[in-house]
Amino acid sequence: MRACARPFGRRTVAVASTALLRYARDVKGRTLFAAALASALVASSCKKPDPPQVTPKEARVVAIGTQGIDVLLKVEATNPNGITLTVQSFTGKAKLDGRWDMGTVTVSKPVVLPPRTPTMIDVPMTLPWTDMTTLAQVAASQQPVPYVVEGTAKIGGEKLNVDVPFTIPGTITREQLIGAALNSLPAIPGLVGRPK
Repeated sequence: MRACARPFGRRTVAVASTALLRYARDVKGRTLFAAALASALVASSCKKPDPPQVTPKEARVVAIGTQGIDVLLKVEATNPNGITLTVQSFTGKAKLDGRWDMGTVTVSKPVVLPPRTPTMIDVPMTLPWTDMTTLAQVAASQQPVPYVVEGTAKIGGEKLNVDVPFTIPGTITREQLIGAALNSLPAIPGLVGRPK
């Protein structure tokens, strides 16, 4: 006749129960950790990127002519995100001596902004005259003429498209004003070139 299995003792049952509870807590802990990690990753992937910073460095007049003022802007763009963004274009307008408005111009300037890295950008602009009387008034000035360029940098990426504003002051020198006055004179028949 087959013998019956020996029953477990109380100590054996207690040890087995403790081990089972520890295993259950361990599995639950790993499950909760995995769920928390997944939630963090989802939240991170859904977070909208922060807008870049555009820091003005310099505005320098290159030339003054009948079409407008050629200005070279220098700005530093910083992308604070962990993804790459791209500057698409710059739009600017200027006011001379706080009273003469120049026309608005947009310049296509594709520049890649790597993550968390400052990038220096040169932006050449020709700011058009709103009318020729402004050129005449500026050219007749006896003092250097201050100006301010205000504009925006259009920056975008897969999850972000934003216009970042900037303001850069500058000065038109007396020498540049004299050159503008001479260049604006009409050509005189019989003369070679313009007055120097």
